[in-house]
Amino acid sequence: MMEIKALTVTDLKAAISSEDFWHTKTLPITKHRALSYIHNPRADKDDHVLLVACRDDRVIGYLGILPDNIFADNRAYKIGWLTSWWVDPSYTGTGVGAVLLFKALNAYRQQLGVSGSSKEAGKVLDATRKFVALNTIKGLDIKLRFNASGASLRKRPALKPFRLLLKLFDGITDEIVNYRSRAWQRRNDTLPHLTFEYISAVDEETDRFIRKHNQQDLTRKAAADFNWIMNYPWILSAPLKDSIGRRYFFSSRADRFYYLGVKVFDQQKKMAGFFLAKVRDDRMTIVFSFFEHRHAHLVAAAAVYNALKMNVSILGLHDAQLAAGFAELRCPYWSTRRISRGFSLSTSLADTQMADCRLHGGDGDLAFY
Repeated sequence: MMEIKALTVTDLKAAISSEDFWHTKTLPITKHRALSYIHNPRADKDDHVLLVACRDDRVIGYLGILPDNIFADNRAYKIGWLTSWWVDPSYTGTGVGAVLLFKALNAYRQQLGVSGSSKEAGKVLDATRKFVALNTIKGLDIKLRFNASGASLRKRPALKPFRLLLKLFDGITDEIVNYRSRAWQRRNDTLPHLTFEYISAVDEETDRFIRKHNQQDLTRKAAADFNWIMNYPWILSAPLKDSIGRRYFFSSRADRFYYLGVKVFDQQKKMAGFFLAKVRDDRMTIVFSFFEHRHAHLVAAAAVYNALKMNVSILGLHDAQLAAGFAELRCPYWSTRRISRGFSLSTSLADTQMADCRLHGGDGDLAFY
């Protein structure tokens, strides 16, 4: 007989302090992700955040829910974003995933959101006819460095015997990148006047700037939200998976993972923009950005400049204005690839005026991966 355990914020706080919770063969959450759920500034203590399907005291499926507020029609709506939706492969096709989904819909009064779902999850969502798609985010993936020894080996482990040759190739191409970037910096009119400030927490000046520019956003994130994201990551920088990570079926570690808040200033030293960057291994992604249209090239220049200095291979710009600003810079790169991110909301919200709301590349749960 299958049992569904529904954990609220209060329940999860109590559960993770119990030794029995961590002794199961399959874990429905990691400790650092649980702490993030608990400290979510938009979550109430009675909000459901984790559904766990069990059979004979064995975890056979789970579904995480991230409470949030979205804004439209001059009012706020409480929703939950679906995340970490997993079913034991031996129970595929038995309806466990659907049961978890409908439990989540009931817990949030049919008001759920989905960001960047997998193909398998997308098929289930489409079959329910409970969700409608929002406008997709369009942006660019910019390949700044080859990183053949990393990317090629991940895709083709059979190339491991050629690791040294690939590293030598990377060294040569990195020198080419460094030479081209120095030449770009010398001839670019924007960079000599570009100044920025790194922040590990959103200060009052930045919060005022964000609030001035977030009124058309679907989620209207502000200081408390960004500080929570930066202080409670779902991914930890670590060399190996630990005992908990090996029993959890979603990402929990990376060789390099951190957030970087960057304030950008114009030639008159006035704040022109702010972005929150997520660095994971050899990739840097701008997950949230705020600026006036005329300063898009300044913010894009700051993102590129930092990406080059941090030796990442790929810079992701999940914003059409930033992508256009990047095109103005004429900076060196190997290739670009157009990208998009899809979002869906429950049909119960279909009548609200959300078509013109701005979405960011970190909305839903995307800022955490």
